[in-house]
Amino acid sequence: MTNPLDGVNLLEWIGIGLLLAGLGGALLYLRLLSKRLRDRTKELEELKAQVLAWNIRLEGKVADRTTSLEAIHQKLQQTYLETVTALVESMSAKDLYLFGHSHNVAAYAVAIADELGLSKQRIERLRQGCELHDLGKIAIPDSILTKPGPLTPEEMEIVKQHPVWGARILEPLTFMKDITEMVHQEHERWDGSGYPKGLKGEQIRLEARIIAVADALDAMTSERPYRQRVSLEEAAAEIKSCAGAQFDSKVVEATLKAIREGKLTITAHKHRSHSGGNSR
Repeated sequence: MTNPLDGVNLLEWIGIGLLLAGLGGALLYLRLLSKRLRDRTKELEELKAQVLAWNIRLEGKVADRTTSLEAIHQKLQQTYLETVTALVESMSAKDLYLFGHSHNVAAYAVAIADELGLSKQRIERLRQGCELHDLGKIAIPDSILTKPGPLTPEEMEIVKQHPVWGARILEPLTFMKDITEMVHQEHERWDGSGYPKGLKGEQIRLEARIIAVADALDAMTSERPYRQRVSLEEAAAEIKSCAGAQFDSKVVEATLKAIREGKLTITAHKHRSHSGGNSR
């Protein structure tokens, strides 16, 4: 039998040996490389876990810091609101008519809103809006604010800016955006002839439309230096005549119903008696 290796010379044997040695070395290198890759993968997985854990801790710290900042922000806004409320009270002290006016408007507005079926939370926000609706009058000169008798056209133009001033004062209170809109829009009219922006119909916030009617009710049923007060029935008739023009018909209807059912009566805070001063 012939040996297949017969005739293979020494050089060829050396070549075969080197080839086998090279293959063995390559296999060993592949095994080492595979182990190194497994080790590196494990390291990467551990590093990933560490990064995830660090992210969670970081998010926790950011959340804590955010909560802390939010608490500080809320505290600052609350302090600002208290200052604004104090401004309203000081303004009421210098304008005798305004004493009790905002409370009356709030009482009438709440009765109207209840008739319209607004939620308790929304009615409470409306009440707050009523208490602040004349805030911008703090910027009106006393000579105009407390002037006995009708205003000149120039003076009236100054008074017409008070919704804008009130909204600007409340603007930093981001949690009171709805109330700021009430203050800004309460002198807008359903037919678009109001101020300061000439908004029309549904463009006007419902709460502002309610305040407009409640404000008119208190103005007509309160004593003024330049005219006498009228009865609630007479005021109701006047408001009814303005439905669809100055006032939202839906709000007027709710107002008249509340009056008929005895839910809205002139029993709120009374104004101070005075010989001068008025409110616009």
